[in-house]
Amino acid sequence: MVNSPSSGNESDADASSRPTIRPAQRQNSSHHPAHDQYPAQGGYRGREASPATEPMSTAPELGGGQNSGAGSHPGTGSQAGTDQPLPSRRELRRREAEAAAANGAPTAVYSDAPPAYTDSTQVQQPVSSETNPNLGAYAGAAVAGYSAPGEGSRRTNRRRQKPEREPLGPVRGTIRTFGELCITAGMVLILFVVWQLWWTDIEANRDNEQLADKLAQDWQNQDPNELPDDPDEPVVADPVEKNSAFGIFYIPRFGDDYYRTVAEGVDLEPVLNRMGVGRYPNSAMPGEVGNFSIAGHRVTYGKPLNQIAQLRPGDEIIVQTKDGFYTYTFRNFDIILPDAVEVLAPVPNEPKFKGKDRILTMTACNPMFSARERYVAYAELTDWTPAGDGAPDNIKDSKAYDKVSKNGGA
Repeated sequence: MVNSPSSGNESDADASSRPTIRPAQRQNSSHHPAHDQYPAQGGYRGREASPATEPMSTAPELGGGQNSGAGSHPGTGSQAGTDQPLPSRRELRRREAEAAAANGAPTAVYSDAPPAYTDSTQVQQPVSSETNPNLGAYAGAAVAGYSAPGEGSRRTNRRRQKPEREPLGPVRGTIRTFGELCITAGMVLILFVVWQLWWTDIEANRDNEQLADKLAQDWQNQDPNELPDDPDEPVVADPVEKNSAFGIFYIPRFGDDYYRTVAEGVDLEPVLNRMGVGRYPNSAMPGEVGNFSIAGHRVTYGKPLNQIAQLRPGDEIIVQTKDGFYTYTFRNFDIILPDAVEVLAPVPNEPKFKGKDRILTMTACNPMFSARERYVAYAELTDWTPAGDGAPDNIKDSKAYDKVSKNGGA
């Protein structure tokens, strides 16, 4: 039957038979569980038609005035262009989240709003269904795992920030200043010890070598004193000016390369600190009857008498001058106080006697690194060799004499 719009009665009669157009109502998720609507596997394959989700036909069936009504399945008949379209993927994901939230499963938050890029220093409040009802019940499920953007970077920046330095009080400031002064004093003390025990030896040895070389060259240009008639009588030279070198010591016990210059006087500067050993004023000259007395450092400044305690009876000590070589033989030693000057007498410890022996007395501080005592070594002249006869056998082949003789020597 064909409906004619021109007939008023027919229009009234057919109004009750026309389908009613109703918008699709969202079905409550409690009445349609998620597993009934969407299979677990295979994704979305189409849902069964239901009164709430089925699009309604807006055109009557062809071939009669009766239509299929609300129960007809979409696609069984021709449909008009006003049919409601299928839901989008975003809508499907939204509905899945609602169903999962209703079952207590954790879900992700889906929002149609574009991502917001905020300053990391600003605190962003978490979004929930209470603050924004339009987001639905699923928003509250993600609140527990929500963290505001930029919160981690703020914590990192807070850790990177250096703590503010608290001002020092008078007590702490005083203690800190005192500690810094102690550290500075300790460093200065260490440097002083290194200089005193090590560097002074280097400088003194260098000065001693230069002085011995110069002395040997001077002897080469000088004529020796006239020899006495008695060949066993040694030549005795006249004293030289103060702080002037006049001889070289060789002590084989101290090493094959050991030699030190001897100068007039016992002042620290420049004799004992730079020139080797020094002769006590008013004492005898080498080879002279009496007491030829010298002094030298046991530590520091080249330490010329460092091994004085190693001497043994019978050890030879050779003194070279421009006239020849004087050989003394070690006899004994003694330890005295610094003010016991009697050891410098012509007869040691016997100031009233002049004696007739030719004695050598060597003094040094004792113990090492201390000056509270004096170590005294005594030797007696046993041989003498004129400069023209060459060096005695005990030093002729030594490294020390070889080094000195290359620069002039006797």
